Amino acid sequence: MAFFRKKKTFPILIIVCILIVLLGITLVFYYIYQTKLTEAVTVYEEKIEQLNLELYALKRQAYVPKDDIPFGSILKKNMFNVVQMSLDIPQKELIDETDIGKINTVQLLSGMPVLKMSVAEEELANDLREQEFNMLLVQTNQKKGDFVDVRIIFPNGENYIVLSKKQIIDLSLKENIIRLWLDEIEIHNISSAIIDAYIHDGTKLYVTTYIMPELQEAATPFYAANEDVLNLMRNDPNILMKASDSLARQARATLEANLNAITVEDANKVTTGINEEISKNEEIIQTLQSNEEKFKSLDSIQDKTGENNSEAIDSSREGTESFN
Repeated sequence: MAFFRKKKTFPILIIVCILIVLLGITLVFYYIYQTKLTEAVTVYEEKIEQLNLELYALKRQAYVPKDDIPFGSILKKNMFNVVQMSLDIPQKELIDETDIGKINTVQLLSGMPVLKMSVAEEELANDLREQEFNMLLVQTNQKKGDFVDVRIIFPNGENYIVLSKKQIIDLSLKENIIRLWLDEIEIHNISSAIIDAYIHDGTKLYVTTYIMPELQEAATPFYAANEDVLNLMRNDPNILMKASDSLARQARATLEANLNAITVEDANKVTTGINEEISKNEEIIQTLQSNEEKFKSLDSIQDKTGENNSEAIDSSREGTESFN
């Protein structure tokens, strides 16, 4: 009986040993798997942390224009949105609060961060003042921010630059009001030019625009007030006001005349042009129709001529055959 018991327990022991070995192998593989997984997770976590550090290192505080800012504008805080952006540009190369009040040397586009190299210091002269004029002839397409020359033209055709490359600080075309920043010498020159235009009938003061102010240098003013005008200004302190009022009325009348001329003349031009085009098209159509009728008549003549020729040829053949 003991022999049979030993014989029965032996396979069980073998099975148990096999299970223990399999379990051990499984544990070994599981341990290796866990070790590899832990190492991979550690590596990826380190990479993610490194990427986060790099991303954080690229975070910049940028001043982004809300709208396009024309060249030469004085930068104000309300022109920008201050946003956090990821940029591969050092923070020190972007403008900050210390650059507010400077002037941009290029046009600044909306939505684009502004670099320090795009702005420059502009020291305001102590004698710089804002002046308002309503006697200058402005162009209908001029706008705030444009750079302009103020010129004077005399009845004999002589044309002088009074003010050179001045930025329009504000403009109202409806009221023909323009605002400029001028220093003492420029104020003196424009005052003299206003009186000059007042005492010489037919003289005009008008404004011209720079096409690309970023690239075009300022013209050199070469208007010189004559001695009579200077003496008049000294003797009559009210002459400048009188001249300004008179020229303002003239400029306003000219502006209204130009606006009326634009609406009436342009409408007449458009109507005339349309009528001319219609008449031209009708003439072309009539010519084409007449040519088409001529071609049809020629085709019919050719068809008849061809029939007559074929009949003549047939009759001549018949005569030849009968002669033979």
